[in-house]
Amino acid sequence: MHAFCYLPSAAMPPKQQIARRFTRALPVYEQHAAAQIRIAEKLASDIQALRRDYGCALEIGCGSGVYTRLLQTALNVAHWHINDLCPECAANIKADRFLPGDIEAIELPSSYDLITSASTFQWLAEPDRLLQKLNACLKAGGILAFNTFDPDNLHQIKALTGAGLHYPDAAHWTALLRKNGFDLLASEAQTITLWFDDARQILSHLKHTGVTATAQQHWTRTRLQAFSEDYQRRYQQNGRLPLTYTPLYFIAEKTGQKITV
Repeated sequence: MHAFCYLPSAAMPPKQQIARRFTRALPVYEQHAAAQIRIAEKLASDIQALRRDYGCALEIGCGSGVYTRLLQTALNVAHWHINDLCPECAANIKADRFLPGDIEAIELPSSYDLITSASTFQWLAEPDRLLQKLNACLKAGGILAFNTFDPDNLHQIKALTGAGLHYPDAAHWTALLRKNGFDLLASEAQTITLWFDDARQILSHLKHTGVTATAQQHWTRTRLQAFSEDYQRRYQQNGRLPLTYTPLYFIAEKTGQKITV
């Protein structure tokens, strides 16, 4: 379960670079990942509400294992396959099979009843192709459950730095799911606002939950001071500063129909 990177909106960092930075963040991730943990809790609860049993399930992007542990407590799954871009994440989870590497590139068995992922799909280079691949790996009637983020995600950072990942909206994801052979069972938008005492705490939060702007930009004392003052001027409420996450949740079922290419 990964966090966010602040890059020019058209750019996507190399997967090896993402892996290195997330690996460095792993030891302190859960101390700082309040929003990501809330997202994982909701997604696990939404899947549990389906009241299904699963023979074999795949989690994409396990990270520190927060979502993995929630899933394994909430669901009745006979066999778990767990993936992450960072091989070091295998030490954080229990699985019947750990699948290291880029989910867009590695080979997957065609035998899953459930595929799920928390706070990882925003990193996909080609989501359309991955959804087609995941559909092929699911049994008929299998479930795909994941979250991503809408275009307003972390809007304070984007407004102040002019940088941020490109986040497609809910309509775009709905169209992709239908194109790639899924019936949408449920979708939901949510807003999670975290509060901090100052802008330095916000940058620290971002750094300790994954790849951040601090890895891409040179934060001189003058620039940091200007960023802090701008953040306070534009967003301060009752002496504190907000940082807003806007997750989107999707639960879909494989239709068994031929995929439109």
